[in-house]
Amino acid sequence: MKRLSRRLYFQKKQEVSKIKISGFIDAAASAFIFGLMPLFTKILFDLGLNPIGSAFYRMSLSLIFIFIYSKFSKIDMKLNKEDFFVLLYSSIFFALTSITLFASYKYINSGAATSIHFLYPVIIFIFSAFILKQRPLISEIICISCAVLGLFFLGDFKDVSSTRGIIYAGISAFTYSFYSFSLEKAKKINLVKVLFYVNLFGSFMILIFSLFLPEKISFNFSLPQFGLLIFYSCILTIGATFLYQRAVIKIGAKYTSILSTLEPVTSLTIGLLFLKESMTYIQVLAVGMIVFAAFMLIKLKKAK
Repeated sequence: MKRLSRRLYFQKKQEVSKIKISGFIDAAASAFIFGLMPLFTKILFDLGLNPIGSAFYRMSLSLIFIFIYSKFSKIDMKLNKEDFFVLLYSSIFFALTSITLFASYKYINSGAATSIHFLYPVIIFIFSAFILKQRPLISEIICISCAVLGLFFLGDFKDVSSTRGIIYAGISAFTYSFYSFSLEKAKKINLVKVLFYVNLFGSFMILIFSLFLPEKISFNFSLPQFGLLIFYSCILTIGATFLYQRAVIKIGAKYTSILSTLEPVTSLTIGLLFLKESMTYIQVLAVGMIVFAAFMLIKLKKAK
């Protein structure tokens, strides 16, 4: 009996370990794909798309493919009252993140805005420690410190003088933190349903918000351009967003958010390879700090 119990214990431990590893892979893959956004965004802006339009198309155009997949997979897409409010809550913060982050780009450079936005792992970390009473380990504090310090070394704060831009970017950090925590509450909901409804509600909110802006969402695209928009939406929504949501469910918002700091590293590498941008010694040091934090975190989580 004891031998059977021990065997079941080790089997369970192996299953949990596999889930953790796949969660790390999901988080890292999500960060990599999100890191491609500057390259995609540059192409879309060349087509005449504004930031709010980019956010709208990113969330909306992949919905039909997610819905078709749900039908083929025989996933029940109906929502009960509790699930509806959980996903509505998630989508509000998801949409607000796009709106506030893109708004900050009007007042401060994207590098500084992104660095401020990536304070969200710190917010999640503090919230987990003081509100959820999850006492952090010294090694976890070292991880988050290395990652955030690395992000600020990557940021360009030379000409940042707009208080409004800083506030918008700061708000985006808080809204993305709340969005990440809300995903933990959606653990019992099918992930395809989460992906579909969060993006459906979010795209509707952004569309309504755009009606009050001087710059409207453009709908005038050629067929090849529209195909590019669909590709952009599918890569970021079905790819990056889905992987981020799945990682949060597997390893939690705290660890997923820290691994997400690999996103600017990808952006910097893409800029170096394809956009002919340069890299300073400080940026090399910053990349090293972020990668160190990510590997240390994986080792720490696997040891638990």
